[in-house]
Amino acid sequence: MEFSLRFDLESLEISHSGSIWGGVWIESADVRFPEYGWNDMAVAFTCELLSALKAAREGGTPTRRIRFYDGPFWLIVGSSAATGLTVKMESPGSSRTMQAIPTSEAVEAALQSASGLLDACLARHWGDNPDVRRLSAIVA
Repeated sequence: MEFSLRFDLESLEISHSGSIWGGVWIESADVRFPEYGWNDMAVAFTCELLSALKAAREGGTPTRRIRFYDGPFWLIVGSSAATGLTVKMESPGSSRTMQAIPTSEAVEAALQSASGLLDACLARHWGDNPDVRRLSAIVA
């Protein structure tokens, strides 16, 4: 598959503000974006990405921009019936596009990865965290 949502579940920690930080990145063939083990607000980012992917699958908003919370990195997610899912990985001065990814396949793979993130958060007793509650609703 051309598109994978990855996590370092061992790195998860919750800040004093309640944000859950840990490794989260996108893999496509030989590319890891922003980089392997990227530390960011893993749950909040995942919620935004899953919402965009589900909207693309349902024919919603044609494109959505999802920013990583730490650093100048973002994804632009779009979909069309003719080409499937398009994910553009961008940073200042750099852009790489993954095209013609089967939308339903990408959404299901991302949901499966996100289920592992949700399980890791629940195992740490973070189920009352607002981002975890939102992730739980999206994954359900």
